[in-house]
Amino acid sequence: LDVAFGRVLAADVAAPEDVPPFRRSRVDGYAVIAADVAGASAAAPARLTLVGDVNMGRPAPRSLARGQTMRIPTGGALPPGADGVAMMEDASVVCDIVEVRDAFECETNVTAAGADVRAGARLFQSGTVLRAPALGLLAACGLAGVDVYRRPAVGLLLTGDELVAPGEPLAPGQIRDVNRYALSAAIWAAGFAPVPYPKVPDDRQAFSAALTRALGECDAVVISGGSSVGERDYTPEVVAAAGAPGVLVHGILAKPGRPTLLGLVADQPIVGLPGNPVSALVMWEAVGKPMCLRMFDKQDKTLPWRAVLDAGIDVDPSYEHRVPVRLLRGDDGLRAQPLVGTSAQMHILAFADAVVIVPLGTRHVGAGALVDAWPLSSALR
Repeated sequence: LDVAFGRVLAADVAAPEDVPPFRRSRVDGYAVIAADVAGASAAAPARLTLVGDVNMGRPAPRSLARGQTMRIPTGGALPPGADGVAMMEDASVVCDIVEVRDAFECETNVTAAGADVRAGARLFQSGTVLRAPALGLLAACGLAGVDVYRRPAVGLLLTGDELVAPGEPLAPGQIRDVNRYALSAAIWAAGFAPVPYPKVPDDRQAFSAALTRALGECDAVVISGGSSVGERDYTPEVVAAAGAPGVLVHGILAKPGRPTLLGLVADQPIVGLPGNPVSALVMWEAVGKPMCLRMFDKQDKTLPWRAVLDAGIDVDPSYEHRVPVRLLRGDDGLRAQPLVGTSAQMHILAFADAVVIVPLGTRHVGAGALVDAWPLSSALR
């Protein structure tokens, strides 16, 4: 289970045992026989003989007989014969005599064996994505492991003679290989296993060979760079030649990320992203991730935060825009602060919590507008 988070179940799972496995107390108090304390009050307390203590992690040392009680902690196993628990604050003890002043509905202070889950009950269906509460339930049922599907492998091809790895010296005209790290992390966060390949030079034959290899070794392929309209951008031609149906979409009315490409070779998704790191990450979230998830019968269930826009946004209405915002907590709830810059400025996305989508045909969104902020991470900073 320690490596099952985010994985997808490959088979239905049933509970092998009851949860909880025994009757237990919901409060600190005294295990009692309900009939012994019925009608107890401060004026006429029920007097019981204290015959022992229940210790956590151990069965009760003995059964209860009429007129007897045992001290019991929250979560302790009820002794045989007991059917209720009087709360600690409703009782007092002198020597071995416990006076119970109030035990109204003391039976409700007991959790029955199997109250949470009964042995044999189906817990999860095949295809369930395992999150933290699910792992907790599996552990509670005594399951040390479950069968899961392997993460779909997503090959990552990065093109560009200008790319240099971090730590290596830069020559004039060269830039850092950002997308190998940023996109690998984003692909992993979506539930896939990224498979980064060596940098592909700006050469059609080399690019075609790299794509063929990635399609043969992976379930899907993400390409960064080479999807624009430049003379040396081979992505559309190479994807089309790789197999049917080939290119499905090339170019979308959205900023950042206009040159994004979507394709299929047989049933393998191909996502062609711009080389610009901001555009690549935004378009992976917007179209690449949903496409890959859908192909593997999953969907992104991320929901937006509702926030008040801190400042107005002006954009070209010819495109749909995704505007990075920082989310701040104010007296009136969340506020979305637009981060101003260009798609070439990686720091803007690094400091953003979410993006606000400005739909096609909209030129201006005014300050104070209530907007949907789609998260870029799982929690607020």
